[in-house]
Amino acid sequence: MRALLLAACAVSLPAAPDALRAQGAAPQSSLVAPASSAAASDREKPDDLALRYYAALDQRARVRAEFSRLRRLYPNFEPPADLYGPRRGDIDEAGLWELFSADKLDELHETIAARRKDMPGWRPSEDLMQKLKQKEQRNTIFTFWREGRWLDIASFARDGRFFVANADVEAQWTIAEAFARTGQINEAIEVYKAIFASNEDKHLRLATMQKAMANLHMSDVETLLAEARKSSKGPDDEFVAVAIDITRARIVAVLRDERKDEISAEELQRFESFAKLTRAPQQLGLVAWLQYKRRDFRAGLETFKAAIENGGDAMIAHGLAHTLRALDLRREAEEVSYAWRAPLVNNGILFLDLLERELSQETPAYVEPARLARYAGVTIESASGEGAQGLGWYAYNSCQFDVARFWFERAVAWFPKEATVYGYVLTLKRLRKDKEALELINRYDGLFPKLVELLFPDDYYHPPFPCDSRVAAKAHGPAVKMAGYVVPGPAGPALAAERDRLRVEIEKKEATTPDAAKLAAQAQQRERVLKAARGKFPIAVTAENPLRFAPLSSVVAARSASAPPAPVVVAVAAPAGLRPEPAPGKAPLVARRVPGVGPMPSERYGFILSPGWNAVDLATWPPASEQVAPTGTQWANQEADPAWIGQQKADAATKLSATAAEHVATAMAPRTRYGAAPPPPDLAAVLSLPSSKQSQTR
Repeated sequence: MRALLLAACAVSLPAAPDALRAQGAAPQSSLVAPASSAAASDREKPDDLALRYYAALDQRARVRAEFSRLRRLYPNFEPPADLYGPRRGDIDEAGLWELFSADKLDELHETIAARRKDMPGWRPSEDLMQKLKQKEQRNTIFTFWREGRWLDIASFARDGRFFVANADVEAQWTIAEAFARTGQINEAIEVYKAIFASNEDKHLRLATMQKAMANLHMSDVETLLAEARKSSKGPDDEFVAVAIDITRARIVAVLRDERKDEISAEELQRFESFAKLTRAPQQLGLVAWLQYKRRDFRAGLETFKAAIENGGDAMIAHGLAHTLRALDLRREAEEVSYAWRAPLVNNGILFLDLLERELSQETPAYVEPARLARYAGVTIESASGEGAQGLGWYAYNSCQFDVARFWFERAVAWFPKEATVYGYVLTLKRLRKDKEALELINRYDGLFPKLVELLFPDDYYHPPFPCDSRVAAKAHGPAVKMAGYVVPGPAGPALAAERDRLRVEIEKKEATTPDAAKLAAQAQQRERVLKAARGKFPIAVTAENPLRFAPLSSVVAARSASAPPAPVVVAVAAPAGLRPEPAPGKAPLVARRVPGVGPMPSERYGFILSPGWNAVDLATWPPASEQVAPTGTQWANQEADPAWIGQQKADAATKLSATAAEHVATAMAPRTRYGAAPPPPDLAAVLSLPSSKQSQTR
């Protein structure tokens, strides 16, 4: 083709003047053409073959020279619009495409600008410009991706500057991931659907499904599964290669409460066989957690054990400990959680929770000294308020009041809840620290009703305390002093027998007392309570909790747990040097109501709290700790699990007792400031109130 063009050009160049002479045309000036010649030239079509040939070879000097020659011959001649355009197949853009392929886009733009300046009317081909635009947009997207700017990717795609339908699949994956990460789930689903609708390559479709499973919830992936199979020309099992991954994602969705539909037995059996065949701990762990969630604890125990044997991690051990506890194998659960406490903090928390319930029993059972020492070491190392409370109650109920004070002080410093502060006040009263006990009672008035009962008792029966009898001296073994803390001695068997004996005596005495004598005794008791409360309640106290204790280092705690025990009964002094809390100002003499807390026992004797921060003057009942947990929270799931709280407590959690109704009625009855007792409440009227009225916060 180039040879033909060259021959044609060679013939046409000398032919032009010869043809003019043959026609008898007079010679014309090279600068100015007559008007008649110009009119004639307008009617003739100039031969631009040579101009196009030089332009195809990118010989710019010859193009300019040929253009000047044609302009002299034809004054109105203009260069063709498609001189460098795509309609001519012989135009060479090889240099531009080389720059495009090498990703030298800045140099490509400079070359295009220079060529357009040197060649008026030239423009790149539409194919080159379209692909250049797409590559620049793609580079922008992946620049954002490398910098983690997911919101910028989503905005760039949404603003219309990048059309998803024209993008390559890799860019579409990135855009869909950006939409998913920024919470724009519907947009992400639409991108994945567009990929499935425009591609039939099975490998690409399979990779797209894997991308979607990594970025979306399984409920959204299920929609894509249905859409993808509809758009595919192949069989319905086009995703059989990732069937195990799909089942795994469905199991995870069930464990996260994101899926309500049951997994088919066949599909689940296939995954269990896969997990047992591969013996991968992660796969076995998923099966075990699903069995635990379905309350198949026996099967879950075996699967968790298999996962541990094949290299399971601390989270697998956590599930094993929970399963053992659900099967009432608490000692085994304690050993597992203790052994795996270092890699996962959840195991340490579970270890403290398991023995804390046993330590906090009203009649303490015998616990081996080694277990107590181990428990105390973990508690002091992790600064656990729950663990310190358990040790405090164990020491108090076994008549070790000095040791109980040591642990209650740390429990109040680390986690000052009602049961902890109540035990601390009881311990102070046993040690004849009445001033400190009164300060605590007044500090937590309006927050912890059980504390105020120590000054204003209720009308309920409370069993006698065995430590008041002759068995107190032999109620426990020797305490053990460690480096920085003290371990209570094990409780003896005499406490349970003495508590049963005292309970029988009190019940016999109560049964033989006449009703009239009981009423008179109640009236006298009321007068004694009001008289005893003078000067003790209400009194001004500092609102700051003065207790400050730092946790011991793990090295000291480990050395303490392995050190030989030495019998002592003296508590260790608290560490000093911690920064106090800023002073909040002068506290009110009478406490304000606290939202979520029931009425104070002092209100039965005419003492009324100041209105709460929201100006509501009614107590909330039941307290926040006894109210129904919001649906979907971890608290609600825990309270609904009998394996966690026990079946009897789970059944009782759905009922409102008559005691709660009485407290509601007492809180809503008219009251005086410090005078006579309020009139008896109308329980029937209280119980018939709307639920919104009963649920007002304090």
